[in-house]
Amino acid sequence: MQSFFCDTLDYYCLSANISKSFRYIVRMKDEVDGTLLRQALEITMTRYPYLKKRIIADDRGYSLTDNDLPLVVKESDQPMTLCGQESNYHLFALTYYGKNIFFNNVHAIFDGRGRGPVLHTLMYYYCGMRYKKKVEMPGVLLAGTPIDPAEYFDPFTVPLPETDDLLPVPEIPAKALRLEEQGLVTRAQQHQHFIRVKEKDLMSVCKSSDGTPNTILSLLMSRAIDKLHPDTEEPIIGQIYCDYRHVVGAEKSHHNMVTTLPVVYERSMRNMPLEMQNTILRGDILYLSDSSVLLHTVVGIKSVCEAVNSLPTLEDKLNAVAQGMGAFFNQTTFAISYSGKKSFGNCDEHIEALFPAGEPIGIGILMEVTAADGWFYIVFMQDWREDVYFNAFLKEIVSLGLDFDLLYSSEAKAPSFSLK
Repeated sequence: MQSFFCDTLDYYCLSANISKSFRYIVRMKDEVDGTLLRQALEITMTRYPYLKKRIIADDRGYSLTDNDLPLVVKESDQPMTLCGQESNYHLFALTYYGKNIFFNNVHAIFDGRGRGPVLHTLMYYYCGMRYKKKVEMPGVLLAGTPIDPAEYFDPFTVPLPETDDLLPVPEIPAKALRLEEQGLVTRAQQHQHFIRVKEKDLMSVCKSSDGTPNTILSLLMSRAIDKLHPDTEEPIIGQIYCDYRHVVGAEKSHHNMVTTLPVVYERSMRNMPLEMQNTILRGDILYLSDSSVLLHTVVGIKSVCEAVNSLPTLEDKLNAVAQGMGAFFNQTTFAISYSGKKSFGNCDEHIEALFPAGEPIGIGILMEVTAADGWFYIVFMQDWREDVYFNAFLKEIVSLGLDFDLLYSSEAKAPSFSLK
C-alpha cells in the first residue's frame, strides 16, 4: 500500500458534493482513430508505470496500490466513471468521439501541469502512427527512456525548504459575495460554454493596460458581477490558481500541487481606469505568488494534510476536508485557472483546439483557460443553467473592443468517480 501526502485533500474531496475531476479535451482536425489511440496509450504507459494506481478504502481512510489492469480507451462523448469498474479502477482514462480525445482524470493524481508529460507522450505516438510521419516534439518523454524519481516525488514526505524571511499571507474576508445567494440563479445541473478570443488581441489589451491574462479575466468577471450587484457589501473575491512546484523543489512531479491566490475586487476600484485596476490586481498576484509568501501558504497546506491524515477514521477525514472546502467556497466568488500556452511540436498542425474542462461544484463559476494555435480558449463553467453572469462577462469582453467566438455550450461532462 502507498500513502499520499501532498494529494491528501484532493483524495478526501472525492465525494458527491465536491468536484475533484477533470476532462481535458484535445480536438483534432481529423476523426480520431480509436485503435491507434489505444496503441498509443499502451506504449505511453510503459513510460509512466508509477501512474497505474487504484484507491483502496477501509474504515481508517484511503490508500493507493498498484493496478496492473490496462488503462481504458473507450469511444464515448459521455462522462466517464473513474476509480471503478468502467475505468478498470484507474484514476484516469481516455474516451474519444468524432474528432475529440477526452483525457479524464481525478484531480488527485495530477493537475494540469502534472498531466502534461503523459499527454505529450500520448500525442507523440498517436500522431506518429495516425499521420505516418516523424514527430518533432522537444522535451517529450519516450518509452524506454530512464524514469527520474523526481517525476513521482511527493514534497510533503520530506521537510519543506526553510527560510528566515517568510512574508505573511494577507488575511482575506471570511465571506465573499456568493452568486447563488443573490437571487439570479438556482443551483442545478452544471453548464459550460466554450469560447475563444484571438491571442494577439487579448495580449494587446494586456500590454496596453499593465495587465496579464489572469488580471484581465478576473477584472472582466468582477466588473460584470459588480454591475449586477452594485449595492452588496460582501467583497468579490476571485481565486486564481497557482502552481507551487518551484518553491518545494518538485518541478517534475506529477502530483497535484496547486493552490489559489485570493484577489479581492474592492468597490473603491469601480470607477478607476482599466490600467489602474490591472496594476492593483497585478500587484496583489505578484505579492501572493512571491516564493516566500507562497512557501508560507504551502507550510499551512502541509499542516492541514498532516492533521487530516492523523484523524482515526475515514468518516472523520471526509468530514474534515468537506468543512475545509466549505470555508474555501465561502471565500470564493469565482475561480480562474490559466494553464498557459500549450504546444505539441509539429503535432500542433493536426490539433484544432484544446479545452480544459471540469465542474465548478461549490465554486459557482470556474473559468479554465489555455492558449494554443493563436487563440485563448476559455471554458466558462457554472453551477446553474441561467446565463446571466456569462452574458454579463461577454459584455465586458466586448467593452474592451475584443471579439469572441462562442464555439458551443453544453451540460458539464466532467468524469464522476466510484470508490466501491
